[in-house]
Amino acid sequence: MNIYDFDNTIFKGDSSKRFIIYSFFRHPFLVTWSILKGLKEAFKLLFKKSNLGLIKSEIFSFVKYIKHFDKYIDKFILKNQDRIKKFYLEQQQDDDVVISASFEFIIEPFCKYLGIKNIIATKYDLKKGHIIGKNCKGEEKIIRFKKIYNGQKVVKAYSDSLSDVPMFKLAQEAYLVDGDKIIPYPNK
Repeated sequence: MNIYDFDNTIFKGDSSKRFIIYSFFRHPFLVTWSILKGLKEAFKLLFKKSNLGLIKSEIFSFVKYIKHFDKYIDKFILKNQDRIKKFYLEQQQDDDVVISASFEFIIEPFCKYLGIKNIIATKYDLKKGHIIGKNCKGEEKIIRFKKIYNGQKVVKAYSDSLSDVPMFKLAQEAYLVDGDKIIPYPNK
């Protein structure tokens, strides 16, 4: 089993940011309103009256107003399908696991398109417009992975971010992804 981060690892860029931009051109008022709500939460964070999960929830709160969301996200996937990195397509295996801090409503359809069955991502209630549980980042990725795959052997781990060092520790081999370069992570 190999584990992968998604954004900037197997996907060129940040899928959440691309989704916001995609949505802005289709629903400019809703997206602007949601971003302003997110900025308000970011300001509260300065006084420890908010957290990154609340900020992220507010920024994406526009999704609850998008009608026929399944068709909407499918169009987004089709528009961005060419952003999957070649290295991943060449080594993809049936038991790959994608673990991402991005929202499941973005990651899951991409993975389905790629034939990836094992997905762990930040859960989001599309109807209420907020995160369910914790943001799937850093140590939270490991907690969720162990709940599902505890004891399974991880051969390789790939990520673009050092925030995923905990994920690297699960694997026999770890790799940093820098654009199209795959660099062995030396301090595993």
